[in-house]
Amino acid sequence: MMALFSFRAFAQEEDNRLELAASKSGIFELDAISHTGFGYNLLKSEAFECSESGEFFINILNMRIFPVNGIGIELGIDYKTMDFNSKEYAFYLDGDKKIQAGKTADLYPGDLKKFRSRFRSNTFCAPIMLKFEAGTTSLGLGVEGNMNLAGRVKNKYFQNDKKVKDIKKGAQFTRYNYNFLATLSFDGTGVYFRYYPKSVQILPEGSVKANFMAVGVIFDM
Repeated sequence: MMALFSFRAFAQEEDNRLELAASKSGIFELDAISHTGFGYNLLKSEAFECSESGEFFINILNMRIFPVNGIGIELGIDYKTMDFNSKEYAFYLDGDKKIQAGKTADLYPGDLKKFRSRFRSNTFCAPIMLKFEAGTTSLGLGVEGNMNLAGRVKNKYFQNDKKVKDIKKGAQFTRYNYNFLATLSFDGTGVYFRYYPKSVQILPEGSVKANFMAVGVIFDM
């Protein structure tokens, strides 16, 4: 048992990959930094419009248990950031540091150029996936628990030919939420889809309303 759950960290010089390995018994694997990915958030809100919205995530720790050949469970911890950008709307924090949005012209009167507003979230994710594998093809279906950390709002623009950055930290997000996750990969490269139920809100009550799902690509490392 001690041998099964023992692990060691080492760097492979050939591909600079960090692994927590040693405990491979045929049904159990433990790795670090096993995959990364980025995607696009399909955001819907009546309060504002986003010019673009993306996310990036990287695996921190990954555990695979395959008691049956080709069928198993994958658990892990990922770190994820999500950015929501707008040009016509400006994001700001109210007195409770909840994110709000308003027309750029109303909140920032004057002759502004190249205005861009963004709010960012930082999240630790814990996916629990049922995995099906056949050769180099893999299908994953599961749920992902999220612990959202405080984020920030940044508005940047040019005024009188001078670049201005207005950054507010400590933006509040719902502390815990979840989403459903599906992945499909072939030979280490794949796609993923995240769905957040309508009952799940990343932004706490009193913030601007926003619902979304996400699609993107994922790469083994």
